[in-house]
Order: sequence, then structure tokens, then C-alpha cells
Amino acid sequence: MIHFLDISVIKLIQVLLVSGIKFLFAPFISIGYGFNYFQTVIFTTVGGILGILFFYFLSKWLIRQYNKYCPLVFSYFTGEKVEKAKKILNCEQTPKKKFTRKNRLIINVRNKYGLFGIILLTPVLLSIPIGAFLAQKYYSRKTNLLIYMSISVVIWSFFISSVFFLF
Repeated sequence: MIHFLDISVIKLIQVLLVSGIKFLFAPFISIGYGFNYFQTVIFTTVGGILGILFFYFLSKWLIRQYNKYCPLVFSYFTGEKVEKAKKILNCEQTPKKKFTRKNRLIINVRNKYGLFGIILLTPVLLSIPIGAFLAQKYYSRKTNLLIYMSISVVIWSFFISSVFFLF
């Protein structure tokens, strides 16, 4: 038999997971589960920060794996030597990318607003996994990047939770 405490822990984990992936919906789910304002702010903030940390370091690993193994895979299928494959891949002789609405949005945010735009819009518009990947890919050398992204999550958590509790 599942106890009440077990159900609360499951609800808490769900709120943490949703806030780490699609932050905008997490306060709504938290309120639906019956958590109060401060619990909602704390749970969504913790979940968002954990999501940023997880996806930031996962992106770092994925980028390294891509840079390490992509020339090998390319040379295997094309028959080119690995050194030549590295040159080919770095010269942007790949086919043109299709620009979807989401790709255009990401490029516009990066070009117009830079790091500040990524930090500001990650929790609500871009989603935490995409924002963490973009931050890792383009701004990983910036100091205090994760702190700024975490501050953004805290501010958005207070704002969104306040709006949901007022209405």
C-alpha cells in the first residue's frame, strides 16, 4: 500500500523533473499538486538549477564526443583519411541546414541579445536543455555563467509562481 508520504515524494520528483526540462509548466503542475507558494518557488527553482547543471555538463560531454568521433565515422563511411576528414568537417562543406521556426528563434536570440538573451530566455522560452546547450557551445569560457543562469531561474520562478498564484 502506498502511503501519503510516498505520493508526495513522487509529486515532488515530478515537479523537479518538469522544472528541469520545461520550466514554464512546472509552477502550474506544482500548484495543481497542492503545493503552496513557497514550496512551488523552492521546488521549481531547485529543479531548474539541477536541470541547468545536468544539461550544461551533458552538452559539454556530447560536444567533446562529437568532436572526437565524428571525423572517424565520416572517414569510415567515405574512405577518406582521418586527417582529411577533420579538414573537411571543419571547412563547413556540410549541406545547408534547414531553418525551422525554432532554429531562427535561437539564432535571432543569440545574434541580437547574446549571452544575456540566452540567460534571460532559457527558463521560459528556449527551455532549459536548449539554453544550457547554447550556453555551453557558445559561451562556456565566460566566468560565472552557471551562476547567471541560476539567478535567471530564481527570478523566473518567483515571477511565474506569483502570476499563477494571483490568478
